Amino acid sequence: MATEQTAPRILVPIDLQGISKRNLETLVHIARQLDRGLLGLLLEDVRLQRVADLPFTTEITLASGTERSLQRAQLSQQYTRVSSDTRHLLGELAHRNRVELVFESAVGGRLHTAFERNGQQDIFFPARQRWRLVSASPVKSGTVIRRLGMVLADTAQDAKVVDCANLLQQAGLVGEIHVLSHRALERGALDRLFRPGRRICVQANLSREPSTISRLIRQSAYDLLLLPRDCLRGITQDTLESALNEAGGQVLVVN
Repeated sequence: MATEQTAPRILVPIDLQGISKRNLETLVHIARQLDRGLLGLLLEDVRLQRVADLPFTTEITLASGTERSLQRAQLSQQYTRVSSDTRHLLGELAHRNRVELVFESAVGGRLHTAFERNGQQDIFFPARQRWRLVSASPVKSGTVIRRLGMVLADTAQDAKVVDCANLLQQAGLVGEIHVLSHRALERGALDRLFRPGRRICVQANLSREPSTISRLIRQSAYDLLLLPRDCLRGITQDTLESALNEAGGQVLVVN
């Protein structure tokens, strides 16, 4: 008996910190142009629950600077609110853009839980929400990704990275492309990415050392960084998690 085939999905972990509306819009635009579905992985972080059970655990509120008790019930309420709001907003965006969307629940941190999943899904890590200076650089009309960074490091996923960038470029979602390559690119790859009026910058001396890749993520100057999964080999989980938490832009790990 034949089984129904579903479109490949992009996995997005959703934890207690939530995801901004702008980042969700970017994710849905990407999924639509790449003809992918979305898998929203709703994560309850067991580490926060353990902290809340410790005696005298408190938190300092950002708005007032006052100290208040941090209890399991409060964390549970916050998790319920954040996950409900994110589900509702992502559901509206996916429906409006005709992108297939499913949700699953899991317990754990976003990095470990996302990477231990079976399948070959790409993984979208949104930037953490924090105070930032707004760039004064002009943004072209309709541009969702002002600066797209793409890493090519002689991995099995390099061709897929180029395909993703090409599709996003064709859709007019990208302002400028920055290619970070381990070696000089073939002319054919550049020709595929070129569009009149769009800028392409190439750096052809990228080191594949784990320390270089983790620093690239942490100090990312791109609105979206396309990163082959094989580039992450050799980076410890703690180092990668820290880099993703501090990254200023979105990261799409291409499987």
